[in-house]
Amino acid sequence: MGLGDIGIKVNQPTELRPVMPNQVTEGDTFVAGFSVMNRTESARTVTVEIKAVGPLAPASKARTEVQVLLEPYKRKTVWLPVKTKGPGEIGFLATAGDTFDGDAVEHHIPVNRRRSLVTAANYGTTTRSRVSDAVAFPEDIHTDVGGIRVVTSPTVIGNVDGAFAYIRDYPYACWEQILTKAVMASHYNNLRAYLPDDLTWENSTSLPQEMLDRAASFQAANGGMTYWLPDNRYVSPYLSAYTALAFNWLRNSGYHVPDEVEGKLHDCLTNMLRRDVMPTFFSKGMASSVRAVALAALANNGKVDRTDLLRYEPHLPEMDLFGKAHFLQAASRVTGARPSAVQTAKLILSHASQSGGKFQFNEPWDDSYSYILATPLRSNCAILSGLMALTTDTEMLALVGDVPFKQVRAITQSRGNRNHWENTQENVFCMNAITDYARVYENETPDMTVKAFLGDRPIGETRYTDLRDEAVVFEDKQLKAVPGMKTDVTLTKKGPGRLYYATRVSYAPTADSAQRINSGIEIRREYSVERNGSWTLLTSPMHIRRGELIRVDIYVSLPTLRHFVVVDDPVPGGLEPVNQDLTTASVEDADKGKFKAADGAFWFSYSDWSYYGVYGYSFYHKEPRHHAARFYADYLPAGNYHLSYTAQAIAEGEFSVMPTHAEEMYDPDVFGKGLPGILKVAEP
Repeated sequence: MGLGDIGIKVNQPTELRPVMPNQVTEGDTFVAGFSVMNRTESARTVTVEIKAVGPLAPASKARTEVQVLLEPYKRKTVWLPVKTKGPGEIGFLATAGDTFDGDAVEHHIPVNRRRSLVTAANYGTTTRSRVSDAVAFPEDIHTDVGGIRVVTSPTVIGNVDGAFAYIRDYPYACWEQILTKAVMASHYNNLRAYLPDDLTWENSTSLPQEMLDRAASFQAANGGMTYWLPDNRYVSPYLSAYTALAFNWLRNSGYHVPDEVEGKLHDCLTNMLRRDVMPTFFSKGMASSVRAVALAALANNGKVDRTDLLRYEPHLPEMDLFGKAHFLQAASRVTGARPSAVQTAKLILSHASQSGGKFQFNEPWDDSYSYILATPLRSNCAILSGLMALTTDTEMLALVGDVPFKQVRAITQSRGNRNHWENTQENVFCMNAITDYARVYENETPDMTVKAFLGDRPIGETRYTDLRDEAVVFEDKQLKAVPGMKTDVTLTKKGPGRLYYATRVSYAPTADSAQRINSGIEIRREYSVERNGSWTLLTSPMHIRRGELIRVDIYVSLPTLRHFVVVDDPVPGGLEPVNQDLTTASVEDADKGKFKAADGAFWFSYSDWSYYGVYGYSFYHKEPRHHAARFYADYLPAGNYHLSYTAQAIAEGEFSVMPTHAEEMYDPDVFGKGLPGILKVAEP
């Protein structure tokens, strides 16, 4: 026994290779080629035969046979024109040889369906014993894809344990963080029914009181609160108002707030409401917003009346949403202030962006708001708490509608791939809002049996006995999308508990849309070709030549925060993406993807594009495949995003360019579609 190595060289006299697309779409026309090479010292005449079987159009040629004169070590390609009909797989068998030698190759090409799915959805919640959704499919749809799916759950609050672990183990200790840890410890006890048994916080019961007893160490002589040193010079107006709010939350959870500290703090906030004591760099909007937080804190203690609210109501337009939400909370607690609450709620709702299952609120900011720890998510959570304060009023409840549970869905998804929110302020306001929601809407332990029906036919049954039970999906896999079909999806519930449900209908239209679809996401795609050292924008039908480099630019615009977004750009059969991550790819060709906008490109429409991988809140993962180029993001703030990749024309023919598509993976009814096109690839 031993080790050794030896090199063996083999010369194949006749070499046959396929030269054709990686995949095509039904209806495409292309030329399938096989390259034959003579690897001998003498010229040879070789007979080449190509046969094709599979989903071929009647006029398509299924066989060809030609004789090719091959010089020594030279290569020639034999072509077979093909037109596809229907999905499936085309199989090719090619042979080449003479009396001296021969070769044979079997090759298969997938033929993809010409389908582009559309999803519509309705989300709801009920405590009744029966609820129904009417469902109707459009007339002009394909029958081989699509269907109906129903998702049910006993809670809209899920996977919140990471937020508690994050705050429990948070290493820093300024007063804002100490106070936040106290509030979160109390919420840990309030929401114990939602948390896994293995999540422990040993001192969660005693910690809030211990933290409250330290408050005096961070209170300045004027009663205001500071982050570190109790000195009037370092008093933060926002931190002071936030402390008063947190005192209220902790008192509601059964803890004792130090009377002397709270009394001095209330005097400080009252002085802040009556006098101009804000820092000089505070804008009017910042000052008004902080005062609104102070109003909310004082109103909960009966120290604000209707006159105070009316004095500050003219400042509502300049407040940010966080300020408006707290003005709403103050108005909901003051006797005789109902008109102010109605006006404020309507003003807040005018900033909403709504999809089938989520409600979100947006506003423009300048960087100075970071001084008062502002974030869009914190504002959304404060709005939820503000709306929950209205649920005791029957008429106001009608104004609130189904906004709260859709807000909770948006808030819980806003963590992206993290198990907690971004910072201590977001975590505490999110958990505070979720606790407010749970106290009103999920104050009953579920013990219910749920059955799902499609028309009169049962499609599933489940039982929920715990708020931690997983969501259940009901789907009739035998049901196909029937053009024009109308039916009802019905859920019955027996037993106590609140039921959440989502009914989703998906279908594929038979005709390509002539317009872009913006169902919460706007997306468009442009093709450019490099010629004479510059990029030229192409319009459908697009004409290029085999071997040319194509740049694909995708533009995504979002009106509000979106979660778990995928951009799926189908690659037409004549192209192959250049994957820069592969060592076999041409670095020079991949570098062509470095952005150089073509004249007339959509890129010139905006100046604030965010690019792939530029920061965490952007697209950060991509998958260039033969049939599609895909990009993924967990968390996308409102804004404009630019994606791109380079492809090369590898096969001649006429190819369908399917619409580019973007969607929220967990809410597919939030989506966007671009336009279809035609790509014609000619010989070099």
